[in-house]
Formats: sequence, C-alpha cells, structure tokens
Amino acid sequence: MDDKFRLVVRSLGDERVKLNEPLSFHTYSKLGGPAEAFYIATNQRELIRVLDLANELNLNFFILGGGTKVLISDLGIKGLVIKNRSSNIKIAGVKGKVGKDGIGVSEALVEVDSGVSIGKLNEFLAKNSLEEVTGYSALQSTIGGSIFLDLTLRSRTQKIKIWNYGSLHDIGLEDLRRENQVVLSVVFRFKAKEKYN
Repeated sequence: MDDKFRLVVRSLGDERVKLNEPLSFHTYSKLGGPAEAFYIATNQRELIRVLDLANELNLNFFILGGGTKVLISDLGIKGLVIKNRSSNIKIAGVKGKVGKDGIGVSEALVEVDSGVSIGKLNEFLAKNSLEEVTGYSALQSTIGGSIFLDLTLRSRTQKIKIWNYGSLHDIGLEDLRRENQVVLSVVFRFKAKEKYN
C-alpha cells in the first residue's frame, strides 16, 4: 500500500476507507473498474475533511455522486474516489404574502447539500408545498453534478458554496467551474405550489 493511502486510512479509519473497491457497485450503468482507494462522505463536514486531506497529501481525487452521468473504464481510477453522500436540505429563507386566506409563503430559499439526489430534493419540496424540479436530470442524479448541466436547477440557483484547494467560498453560478472546485451546497429559489392573493 502506498504511504499516502496509509495516511488516508489512518486519518479516516480502516473501516471507512476501502482499497480496490469496484466502482461498478457505485455507478448507475453498473460499469467501472476498481478505485485505488474509496471513501463515502456522509455529510458536508466529512466531505471537506477528506478533500483537505487529499489536498495536503497531494493525492489525486475524483468525486462521485449518484454515478448517473459518468462512465468509468474497466481499469478503474487511480487515486482516491470520494462518494458524496452529504444529505442536508433546509429552508434558508421565505418570502410571504398576506391575502384573504391569511399569511402564506410565496417562495422559499432552500439550501441543498451537493450529495442530495434530485428525487430526495423533490420529496422535500413536495412536503413543503414548493414547486418540484422537472429538469432532465435523473431522479438519482445528485445536485453536485446536475448543477453543471440541468437548466432548471441553474435557473433557480442563488448561491453556491464550493471547496477550492483548502478554502471555502460562496460564489454565483457565473463563477462555477468544473476544474479546481467542488460543489458543497447550493441555495435555490423555489416558488410555492399555491399562490396567495
């Protein structure tokens, strides 16, 4: 085992870091060779920690969400594959109106971790009587990958929190780049399903 991977295992735990993990277990297509090292980040704090560690060790890393938009070679991936399973969704603000039916929410700002699937986001939106996402992304697709491609999500984006080689930044959609940035969370604006007059 490479010394860098020994440090990763020591830092994150041998029960959490898997060596030579078949990526076919983690992709929608069920294709893909092994990851040299594999780690599942279950929340944003863990995601930042593993990214900082990879950066400190100058270790190549690859972020994997739902695995719906990637095709991985049978040769696998060298370096550390980080499966993003960060799952926090919360209301970050609301805008309301007073009408004949009382006070009601007309729209809400919703902060969503990048590891959340479109399906899970839609469940949250439906539960909170907000319009759901109807873009072309698969329900298994995660926010972290879909924000680059899905026009529906992009049109509702207010702010993006990114990790960029050890530092955290809030940026606008126009500053989002695939290289050197990892999406941590996105704040979206969603309208309420029912309008209040």
